[in-house]
Amino acid sequence: MKKLISAILCLALALCLCCAGAEELMGVSEKTTIGTISVNGAFSLQCGLPEGYSVHPLVVNSDAVIASLSSADAAQPVMFLSIAFDETYSDVERLNDVGEDVLELLEKTYTDSDPTVEISYGETGLGTRLLIARQQDPEEMNYIDFLSIYKGYFVEFVMTPGMEAESGVLTDEQLRMCIDFLTDLDFIPVTEGQNEVNIAGQTFEARITGCNADTGMLTLELLDAVRLDEETVKSWAVGDTVTLGDTTEQVETLEEDEYGLILNDYIQVNRQEDGTYTISEYERRITRVVKTVDAPMAEGFVFMDGIDAETMAMVEEPSVHTAEEFLKVFAIDDGTDPGFDADNVRVTFDGEGAVAVVDRFYTPWQ
Repeated sequence: MKKLISAILCLALALCLCCAGAEELMGVSEKTTIGTISVNGAFSLQCGLPEGYSVHPLVVNSDAVIASLSSADAAQPVMFLSIAFDETYSDVERLNDVGEDVLELLEKTYTDSDPTVEISYGETGLGTRLLIARQQDPEEMNYIDFLSIYKGYFVEFVMTPGMEAESGVLTDEQLRMCIDFLTDLDFIPVTEGQNEVNIAGQTFEARITGCNADTGMLTLELLDAVRLDEETVKSWAVGDTVTLGDTTEQVETLEEDEYGLILNDYIQVNRQEDGTYTISEYERRITRVVKTVDAPMAEGFVFMDGIDAETMAMVEEPSVHTAEEFLKVFAIDDGTDPGFDADNVRVTFDGEGAVAVVDRFYTPWQ
Protein backbone atom coordinates (compact mmCIF):
# COMPACT_ATOMS: atom_id res chain seq x y z
CA MET A 1 0.00 0.00 0.00
CA LYS A 2 1.43 3.39 -0.97
CA LYS A 3 2.18 6.14 1.56
CA LEU A 4 -0.86 8.15 0.45
CA ILE A 5 -3.19 5.51 1.90
CA SER A 6 -1.60 5.79 5.35
CA ALA A 7 -2.36 9.53 5.38
CA ILE A 8 -6.00 9.16 4.30
CA LEU A 9 -7.57 9.03 7.77
CA CYS A 10 -5.82 12.18 8.97
CA LEU A 11 -6.59 14.05 5.75
CA ALA A 12 -10.20 12.89 5.81
CA LEU A 13 -10.64 14.29 9.32
CA ALA A 14 -9.28 17.64 8.24
CA LEU A 15 -11.46 17.56 5.15
CA CYS A 16 -14.60 17.07 7.21
CA LEU A 17 -13.90 20.40 8.90
CA CYS A 18 -13.11 22.36 5.77
CA CYS A 19 -15.74 21.01 3.38
CA ALA A 20 -18.54 23.09 4.83
CA GLY A 21 -17.11 26.25 3.33
CA ALA A 22 -16.01 24.72 0.04
CA GLU A 23 -17.06 26.44 -3.12
CA GLU A 24 -19.73 24.56 -5.06
CA LEU A 25 -18.57 23.67 -8.54
CA MET A 26 -21.65 21.89 -9.85
CA GLY A 27 -22.29 22.56 -13.49
CA VAL A 28 -18.90 24.21 -14.05
CA SER A 29 -17.36 22.85 -17.27
CA GLU A 30 -14.08 24.76 -17.16
CA LYS A 31 -11.07 22.94 -15.77
CA THR A 32 -9.61 23.83 -12.38
CA THR A 33 -5.92 24.56 -11.85
CA ILE A 34 -4.51 22.63 -8.89
CA GLY A 35 -0.92 23.88 -8.91
CA THR A 36 2.39 23.89 -10.80
CA ILE A 37 5.23 21.36 -10.64
CA SER A 38 8.62 22.15 -12.12
CA VAL A 39 11.29 19.50 -11.48
CA ASN A 40 11.29 17.46 -14.69
CA GLY A 41 9.85 20.19 -16.88
CA ALA A 42 7.31 22.73 -15.63
CA PHE A 43 3.62 21.83 -15.82
CA SER A 44 0.43 23.47 -14.67
CA LEU A 45 -1.92 20.74 -13.39
CA GLN A 46 -5.52 21.14 -14.48
CA CYS A 47 -8.46 18.83 -13.86
CA GLY A 48 -12.14 18.48 -14.55
CA LEU A 49 -14.32 17.73 -11.53
CA PRO A 50 -17.16 15.25 -11.06
CA GLU A 51 -20.51 16.93 -10.63
CA GLY A 52 -20.91 18.41 -7.16
CA TYR A 53 -17.22 18.08 -6.26
CA SER A 54 -14.66 20.71 -5.31
CA VAL A 55 -10.88 20.41 -5.07
CA HIS A 56 -8.78 21.34 -2.01
CA PRO A 57 -4.99 21.64 -2.53
CA LEU A 58 -3.20 20.34 0.58
CA VAL A 59 0.45 20.49 -0.51
CA VAL A 60 1.76 22.32 -3.57
CA ASN A 61 5.46 22.77 -4.30
CA SER A 62 7.89 22.35 -7.17
CA ASP A 63 8.12 18.55 -7.02
CA ALA A 64 4.81 17.44 -5.48
CA VAL A 65 1.10 18.24 -5.35
CA ILE A 66 -1.41 16.63 -2.99
CA ALA A 67 -5.09 17.56 -3.19
CA SER A 68 -8.41 16.19 -1.99
CA LEU A 69 -11.69 16.12 -3.88
CA SER A 70 -14.91 16.13 -1.90
CA SER A 71 -18.61 16.56 -2.45
CA ALA A 72 -21.01 18.73 -0.48
CA ASP A 73 -22.90 15.45 -0.04
CA ALA A 74 -20.94 13.62 2.68
CA ALA A 75 -22.35 10.30 1.48
CA GLN A 76 -20.32 10.59 -1.73
CA PRO A 77 -16.78 9.15 -1.91
CA VAL A 78 -13.73 11.21 -1.00
CA MET A 79 -10.76 11.22 -3.39
CA PHE A 80 -7.11 12.14 -2.97
CA LEU A 81 -4.65 13.02 -5.72
CA SER A 82 -0.88 12.85 -5.28
CA ILE A 83 1.61 13.82 -8.00
CA ALA A 84 5.28 13.54 -6.99
CA PHE A 85 8.55 13.43 -8.91
CA ASP A 86 10.78 10.36 -8.51
CA GLU A 87 14.31 10.70 -9.85
CA THR A 88 14.58 6.92 -10.31
CA TYR A 89 11.91 7.12 -13.01
CA SER A 90 12.88 10.50 -14.47
CA ASP A 91 13.27 9.06 -17.98
CA VAL A 92 9.94 7.18 -17.94
CA GLU A 93 7.40 8.88 -20.20
CA ARG A 94 4.42 6.75 -19.13
CA LEU A 95 3.73 3.61 -17.08
CA ASN A 96 3.20 1.90 -20.45
CA ASP A 97 6.97 2.08 -21.00
CA VAL A 98 8.17 0.05 -17.97
CA GLY A 99 8.86 -3.67 -17.94
CA GLU A 100 7.29 -6.48 -15.93
CA ASP A 101 10.07 -6.28 -13.31
CA VAL A 102 9.10 -2.66 -12.52
CA LEU A 103 5.40 -3.51 -12.39
CA GLU A 104 6.12 -6.34 -9.95
CA LEU A 105 8.11 -3.94 -7.77
CA LEU A 106 5.26 -1.42 -7.76
CA GLU A 107 2.73 -4.13 -6.94
CA LYS A 108 4.81 -5.14 -3.92
CA THR A 109 4.54 -1.63 -2.48
CA TYR A 110 0.87 -2.50 -1.99
CA THR A 111 0.87 -6.23 -1.27
CA ASP A 112 3.74 -6.15 1.24
CA SER A 113 1.70 -4.03 3.64
CA ASP A 114 -1.80 -5.10 2.57
CA PRO A 115 -1.70 -8.76 1.47
CA THR A 116 -5.46 -8.93 0.77
CA VAL A 117 -5.44 -6.09 -1.77
CA GLU A 118 -6.42 -7.06 -5.31
CA ILE A 119 -4.13 -5.86 -8.12
CA SER A 120 -5.34 -5.36 -11.68
CA TYR A 121 -4.56 -3.09 -14.63
CA GLY A 122 -6.59 -0.68 -16.72
CA GLU A 123 -6.02 2.44 -18.75
CA THR A 124 -7.30 5.98 -19.09
CA GLY A 125 -9.42 7.06 -22.01
CA LEU A 126 -6.16 8.22 -23.64
CA GLY A 127 -4.50 4.82 -23.29
CA THR A 128 -2.21 5.48 -20.30
CA ARG A 129 -1.71 2.32 -18.25
CA LEU A 130 -3.06 2.32 -14.68
CA LEU A 131 -2.11 -0.03 -11.86
CA ILE A 132 -5.29 -0.52 -9.82
CA ALA A 133 -5.11 -1.70 -6.19
CA ARG A 134 -8.56 -2.46 -4.79
CA GLN A 135 -9.37 -3.40 -1.20
CA GLN A 136 -12.79 -5.04 -0.85
CA ASP A 137 -12.24 -7.17 2.25
CA PRO A 138 -15.20 -6.43 4.60
CA GLU A 139 -12.76 -6.55 7.53
CA GLU A 140 -10.63 -3.75 6.07
CA MET A 141 -11.19 -0.12 5.02
CA ASN A 142 -12.50 -0.19 1.46
CA TYR A 143 -10.49 1.80 -1.09
CA ILE A 144 -9.44 1.92 -4.72
CA ASP A 145 -5.93 3.20 -5.49
CA PHE A 146 -4.77 4.06 -9.02
CA LEU A 147 -1.08 4.45 -9.83
CA SER A 148 0.58 5.65 -13.00
CA ILE A 149 3.69 7.50 -14.19
CA TYR A 150 3.93 10.53 -16.46
CA LYS A 151 7.28 12.16 -17.36
CA GLY A 152 8.93 10.90 -14.17
CA TYR A 153 6.05 11.97 -11.92
CA PHE A 154 4.14 9.32 -9.98
CA VAL A 155 0.41 9.98 -10.25
CA GLU A 156 -1.62 8.33 -7.50
CA PHE A 157 -5.38 8.68 -7.08
CA VAL A 158 -7.21 7.15 -4.12
CA MET A 159 -10.95 6.85 -3.51
CA THR A 160 -12.48 6.00 -0.12
CA PRO A 161 -16.16 5.86 0.95
CA GLY A 162 -17.77 9.09 2.16
CA MET A 163 -18.08 9.72 5.89
CA GLU A 164 -21.88 9.29 5.71
CA ALA A 165 -22.02 6.60 3.01
CA GLU A 166 -24.71 3.98 3.55
CA SER A 167 -22.32 1.30 2.32
CA GLY A 168 -18.58 1.09 2.81
CA VAL A 169 -18.22 -0.76 -0.50
CA LEU A 170 -17.07 1.21 -3.55
CA THR A 171 -18.81 0.34 -6.82
CA ASP A 172 -17.57 -0.24 -10.36
CA GLU A 173 -19.39 2.94 -11.36
CA GLN A 174 -17.33 4.90 -8.83
CA LEU A 175 -14.18 3.21 -10.15
CA ARG A 176 -15.11 4.48 -13.62
CA MET A 177 -15.51 8.01 -12.21
CA CYS A 178 -11.87 7.85 -11.07
CA ILE A 179 -10.69 6.71 -14.49
CA ASP A 180 -12.64 9.55 -16.11
CA PHE A 181 -10.97 12.01 -13.75
CA LEU A 182 -7.49 10.70 -14.61
CA THR A 183 -8.32 10.81 -18.32
CA ASP A 184 -9.25 14.47 -17.92
CA LEU A 185 -6.17 15.38 -15.81
CA ASP A 186 -3.89 17.65 -17.87
CA PHE A 187 -0.18 18.45 -17.53
CA ILE A 188 -0.03 21.82 -19.31
CA PRO A 189 3.58 22.83 -20.17
CA VAL A 190 4.58 26.15 -18.60
CA THR A 191 6.82 28.30 -20.76
CA GLU A 192 9.69 30.32 -19.31
CA GLY A 193 8.47 33.43 -17.52
CA GLN A 194 5.04 32.00 -16.73
CA ASN A 195 6.05 30.09 -13.60
CA GLU A 196 6.04 33.08 -11.26
CA VAL A 197 5.39 32.96 -7.53
CA ASN A 198 1.70 33.17 -6.73
CA ILE A 199 -0.24 32.11 -3.66
CA ALA A 200 -3.57 30.74 -4.98
CA GLY A 201 -3.64 26.99 -4.49
CA GLN A 202 -0.04 26.93 -3.22
CA THR A 203 1.68 25.71 -0.03
CA PHE A 204 4.54 27.62 1.62
CA GLU A 205 6.62 27.44 4.74
CA ALA A 206 5.75 30.66 6.53
CA ARG A 207 6.04 32.88 9.54
CA ILE A 208 2.70 34.17 10.80
CA THR A 209 3.60 37.59 12.11
CA GLY A 210 0.13 38.96 12.77
CA CYS A 211 -3.50 37.99 13.16
CA ASN A 212 -6.64 40.13 13.38
CA ALA A 213 -9.20 38.06 15.24
CA ASP A 214 -12.01 40.46 14.30
CA THR A 215 -11.46 40.34 10.54
CA GLY A 216 -9.80 36.91 10.26
CA MET A 217 -6.83 38.41 8.40
CA LEU A 218 -3.37 36.87 8.76
CA THR A 219 -0.09 38.60 8.01
CA LEU A 220 2.43 36.11 6.67
CA GLU A 221 6.01 36.02 5.48
CA LEU A 222 6.18 33.27 2.86
CA LEU A 223 9.50 31.43 2.81
CA ASP A 224 11.49 29.41 0.33
CA ALA A 225 14.87 27.75 0.64
CA VAL A 226 17.90 29.73 -0.46
CA ARG A 227 19.05 27.89 -3.58
CA LEU A 228 22.46 27.78 -5.22
CA ASP A 229 23.14 26.54 -8.73
CA GLU A 230 25.48 23.62 -9.34
CA GLU A 231 28.10 25.71 -11.15
CA THR A 232 28.43 28.00 -8.12
CA VAL A 233 28.76 25.16 -5.61
CA LYS A 234 31.24 23.20 -7.75
CA SER A 235 33.47 26.29 -8.00
CA TRP A 236 34.04 26.56 -4.24
CA ALA A 237 37.55 25.96 -2.88
CA VAL A 238 39.22 26.22 0.53
CA GLY A 239 40.05 29.86 1.19
CA ASP A 240 37.10 31.26 -0.78
CA THR A 241 34.46 33.49 0.78
CA VAL A 242 31.04 32.26 -0.31
CA THR A 243 27.58 33.84 -0.10
CA LEU A 244 24.87 31.84 1.68
CA GLY A 245 21.66 33.81 1.49
CA ASP A 246 22.07 36.94 3.62
CA THR A 247 25.42 35.88 5.10
CA THR A 248 28.92 35.03 3.91
CA GLU A 249 31.20 32.23 5.03
CA GLN A 250 34.91 31.65 4.54
CA VAL A 251 35.57 28.11 3.34
CA GLU A 252 37.88 26.38 5.82
CA THR A 253 36.89 22.77 5.10
CA LEU A 254 34.84 21.23 2.30
CA GLU A 255 33.84 17.56 2.26
CA GLU A 256 31.57 15.54 -0.01
CA ASP A 257 28.90 13.25 1.41
CA GLU A 258 25.92 11.32 0.06
CA TYR A 259 23.69 14.43 0.17
CA GLY A 260 26.08 16.96 -1.35
CA LEU A 261 28.73 18.86 0.60
CA ILE A 262 29.57 19.67 4.21
CA LEU A 263 31.01 23.16 4.59
CA ASN A 264 33.13 23.95 7.67
CA ASP A 265 31.85 20.83 9.47
CA TYR A 266 28.42 22.27 10.31
CA ILE A 267 26.81 23.61 7.12
CA GLN A 268 25.10 21.01 4.95
CA VAL A 269 24.78 21.86 1.25
CA ASN A 270 22.18 19.43 -0.11
CA ARG A 271 21.71 18.58 -3.77
CA GLN A 272 18.04 18.62 -4.82
CA GLU A 273 16.33 16.62 -7.56
CA ASP A 274 16.18 19.68 -9.82
CA GLY A 275 20.00 20.09 -9.65
CA THR A 276 20.04 23.06 -7.27
CA TYR A 277 21.47 23.05 -3.74
CA THR A 278 19.83 24.09 -0.48
CA ILE A 279 21.66 25.02 2.73
CA SER A 280 21.12 23.86 6.32
CA GLU A 281 22.99 25.19 9.34
CA TYR A 282 22.91 22.87 12.36
CA GLU A 283 19.96 21.07 10.65
CA ARG A 284 18.04 24.33 10.22
CA ARG A 285 17.33 25.12 6.60
CA ILE A 286 18.32 28.62 5.51
CA THR A 287 15.35 30.34 3.90
CA ARG A 288 14.46 33.66 2.35
CA VAL A 289 11.23 35.65 2.36
CA VAL A 290 9.71 35.46 -1.10
CA LYS A 291 6.55 37.40 -0.34
CA THR A 292 4.76 39.16 2.52
CA VAL A 293 0.98 38.98 2.31
CA ASP A 294 -2.18 39.79 4.21
CA ALA A 295 -4.66 37.00 3.56
CA PRO A 296 -8.05 36.12 5.06
CA MET A 297 -8.78 32.82 6.75
CA ALA A 298 -10.96 30.75 4.43
CA GLU A 299 -14.36 29.41 5.37
CA GLY A 300 -13.71 25.97 6.78
CA PHE A 301 -10.16 26.99 7.79
CA VAL A 302 -8.25 24.11 9.45
CA PHE A 303 -5.35 24.29 11.93
CA MET A 304 -3.32 21.06 12.05
CA ASP A 305 -1.01 21.04 15.08
CA GLY A 306 1.91 18.62 15.16
CA ILE A 307 3.22 19.94 18.50
CA ASP A 308 2.22 19.22 22.07
CA ALA A 309 2.02 22.81 23.32
CA GLU A 310 2.71 21.76 26.93
CA THR A 311 5.86 19.73 26.28
CA MET A 312 6.81 21.21 22.88
CA ALA A 313 7.33 17.63 21.73
CA MET A 314 6.34 16.16 18.38
CA VAL A 315 3.05 14.25 18.39
CA GLU A 316 2.46 11.03 16.45
CA GLU A 317 -0.59 12.37 14.60
CA PRO A 318 -1.42 16.08 14.27
CA SER A 319 -4.53 17.31 16.04
CA VAL A 320 -7.11 19.13 13.93
CA HIS A 321 -8.66 22.41 15.07
CA THR A 322 -11.12 25.05 13.91
CA ALA A 323 -10.39 28.71 13.19
CA GLU A 324 -11.66 29.69 16.64
CA GLU A 325 -9.30 27.25 18.32
CA PHE A 326 -6.41 28.50 16.18
CA LEU A 327 -7.06 32.10 17.24
CA LYS A 328 -6.95 31.09 20.91
CA VAL A 329 -3.61 29.31 20.47
CA PHE A 330 -2.18 32.16 18.41
CA ALA A 331 -3.12 34.65 21.14
CA ILE A 332 -1.02 32.84 23.78
CA ASP A 333 1.97 35.02 24.61
CA ASP A 334 3.22 33.72 27.95
CA GLY A 335 6.09 31.54 26.78
CA THR A 336 4.19 28.28 27.30
CA ASP A 337 3.46 27.68 23.62
CA PRO A 338 5.99 27.18 20.78
CA GLY A 339 4.33 29.98 18.83
CA PHE A 340 4.12 30.70 15.13
CA ASP A 341 7.09 32.97 14.57
CA ALA A 342 9.68 30.19 14.11
CA ASP A 343 10.23 28.31 10.86
CA ASN A 344 7.76 25.63 11.87
CA VAL A 345 4.63 26.46 9.90
CA ARG A 346 3.25 25.56 6.50
CA VAL A 347 0.27 27.41 5.08
CA THR A 348 -1.90 26.30 2.18
CA PHE A 349 -3.98 28.81 0.22
CA ASP A 350 -7.21 27.97 -1.54
CA GLY A 351 -7.90 28.91 -5.15
CA GLU A 352 -8.99 32.40 -4.11
CA GLY A 353 -5.84 33.15 -2.10
CA ALA A 354 -7.40 32.67 1.35
CA VAL A 355 -5.58 30.59 3.98
CA ALA A 356 -7.24 27.16 4.02
CA VAL A 357 -4.80 25.22 6.21
CA VAL A 358 -2.15 26.14 8.78
CA ASP A 359 0.07 23.17 9.60
CA ARG A 360 2.40 23.66 12.59
CA PHE A 361 5.15 21.03 12.71
CA TYR A 362 7.88 20.14 15.15
CA THR A 363 11.42 21.48 14.72
CA PRO A 364 14.27 20.67 17.13
CA TRP A 365 15.29 24.33 17.52
CA GLN A 366 11.98 25.77 18.72
